[in-house]
Amino acid sequence: MSPFAIISLSILGILWIVALSGNGFIFTVTVLQWLQKRKMPPCEFLLTCLSASRLLTEFNSMAIYLSRLFYSSSKRAMLLIPWVFLNIATLWCVSWLSIFYCVKIINFSNSLLLWLKLRINLLLPKLLGISMVIFMVSSLPSIFTFFNYKEPYSMWIRFFPVQITFTCINFSMNIAATLLLLISLWRHVRNLRKNGTSVRDLNTQVHLKVMRPLLITLLLYLLFIASLITMATGFFQFQTHQSLMAEIMISIFPSVHPIILIWTNPKLKDVAAHILNIRQRIGWGFWLI
Repeated sequence: MSPFAIISLSILGILWIVALSGNGFIFTVTVLQWLQKRKMPPCEFLLTCLSASRLLTEFNSMAIYLSRLFYSSSKRAMLLIPWVFLNIATLWCVSWLSIFYCVKIINFSNSLLLWLKLRINLLLPKLLGISMVIFMVSSLPSIFTFFNYKEPYSMWIRFFPVQITFTCINFSMNIAATLLLLISLWRHVRNLRKNGTSVRDLNTQVHLKVMRPLLITLLLYLLFIASLITMATGFFQFQTHQSLMAEIMISIFPSVHPIILIWTNPKLKDVAAHILNIRQRIGWGFWLI
């Protein structure tokens, strides 16, 4: 094994651990809060679906990687179908979460946006379900032709158009949410300056607090799209430089994004701070003993 492969696999292992830890933490916290309160707000519902789909995606990715060591290409190609579906489910959750934050914060007098602001809590689960149904129906031709191709590379090419299409749709939705938030912030700051008031009010701070993670999410989306294109050119060539780099690029999104969600979500941040504080106390107590 070359030094490049060793370093790449080490980075990949670290990213997998971070992704499992971050998404596992979000899933555990949201589910426990749901069990305690017997209700789940739409934001927590999306976080739960997002973390659950990412956990399944990570386990599926590990299964794909390990299957390369023990199974033939035709058998391990079967694992690609749930991988594609889980990835798209993750992207839909991220997009609707971004739109949820955008709709809740923006200040527009548009009648459609006002109507959506009042009903977004009830619409989110339905919109997420409809989005997945649309993707599943669009993927049926690729699934039907799955058994007509013996080579997994050809099968991956069959899935690539529908996957890159829905990835770009989700990317466009995130761009739209970020642009609306930028326009809302610009109009709000302009009105404050006209009235001669400070631009550092609470509304401005809320806009900025939400906009920063949205911008980072856009960068992660770009990296994800680039990794899909790289994978389409040689996903099943085991331990080549191209495949290893693509796997690292794919793993960055589910590893970095949950950290951003934990840092920007007050409830998740408080729980994480509480856990870290307890561990720190235990560590100090151990050394004192």
